[in-house]
Amino acid sequence: MKKFLLLATSLLLVLSVLTAFEAKAASALPSSMNKHVVPVSKMELPQKTVIGFGEATHGNKQFTTLKLDVFRQLVEKHGYRAFAIEGDFGGGQKVDAYISGGSGTAQEAAKALGFAIYNTEEMAALLSWMRAYNEQRADRDRIRFYGFDMQRYDQNKQALFAYLQKVDPPLAATYEKALAALTDQTLSEQQPAKEGLPHIQSLLGRMKANKAAYTAKSSEKDYELALAFAESIRQNAILHGTNVNYGSARDRYMAERVMWILALEKKHYGRERLFITGHNGHIEKTSTTTGVATCMGAYLAKALGDQYYAIGSEFYESAFLAKDATTDERKLFAVKNAGDHRLAVLFARTNLPDGFLDFAKTRQDADFYAYVNRPQPISAIGDVFSGWYASIENMYTLQMVPAKAFDALVFVRTATPSVMLAD
Repeated sequence: MKKFLLLATSLLLVLSVLTAFEAKAASALPSSMNKHVVPVSKMELPQKTVIGFGEATHGNKQFTTLKLDVFRQLVEKHGYRAFAIEGDFGGGQKVDAYISGGSGTAQEAAKALGFAIYNTEEMAALLSWMRAYNEQRADRDRIRFYGFDMQRYDQNKQALFAYLQKVDPPLAATYEKALAALTDQTLSEQQPAKEGLPHIQSLLGRMKANKAAYTAKSSEKDYELALAFAESIRQNAILHGTNVNYGSARDRYMAERVMWILALEKKHYGRERLFITGHNGHIEKTSTTTGVATCMGAYLAKALGDQYYAIGSEFYESAFLAKDATTDERKLFAVKNAGDHRLAVLFARTNLPDGFLDFAKTRQDADFYAYVNRPQPISAIGDVFSGWYASIENMYTLQMVPAKAFDALVFVRTATPSVMLAD
């Protein structure tokens, strides 16, 4: 009995010491946050092969303006010239033509990306800045724009068949007819994708067999872009026409496209650095999204090691636009993060409107570094939402170890809705 009492007393003593230690460490978190976070205007970014910026929602204006803040610093201080976004590959090439002095408006270019989340005044402003930057620069010093997603058909088909009409008109006519049913309007239908898949695979084979003849009539770069348009169509048909795991396959395809863009930039422009941007769940390195075996960021981290630098984003409170899960209508929703030990809440207590936290710079602060290496919810809201999601934390967050998922976090205290372009 005495041994039991002694053991119980010892356990209580250990627990009380641990509890006191944890309480002390927790009480130091706000001051540590104040010490380590800096305003976005004072952030210092490294030179890495690929720097990724993740957005906590697809419907806030701040996460688009932050894309420009981050990219502009990379352009002006580190010589980056390539920008790639979670948007349609074919549409991205239309945007590239616009920022390189092509016809049209910034608003039309933003809409060409294929996703409603980019039909915003903020995206148009970002593209206008790129165009203005390019105006006084030689071709090899201009910013280049890419989309690394494959979830649309129309822009890729248009560009692919425009190329084939130049190098092989009979082949273009044959496959334009064979792939006629693959359109953005039939995107969600399995049968057109299932029937179109063998045709696009056949076309890719014909194009590869005729590489020498096609490049002689065009250029090596134009040929490579044409293959990429066709490959985007093929990947989209696989996503919609087979039983492949959609989320896992999509992230793998996006990672492959990012690496392809990196290789293209090096081959044709001598550039070795790239900025990419997409949802937090794609940019992060630890594959926390339900149903996705390996996310894009994890593939890139494996391929590039510490040359992939991932920046996530987080908010304290957000009013954002998203597609209603029930009505499909794009509407306004609101979420406010809570919890004394959430990074979002600690940041809110700094009273800064925005902030940048580089996890590597917190390593000498043992308690804080241990804290950012423990799991916690990080906001990750996609394009679809419902009002009741806001009352259930795991419906709008991903459970991550912040310092393993990202190399840095950007915070916004109060995020406001994107401003949609007029139809």
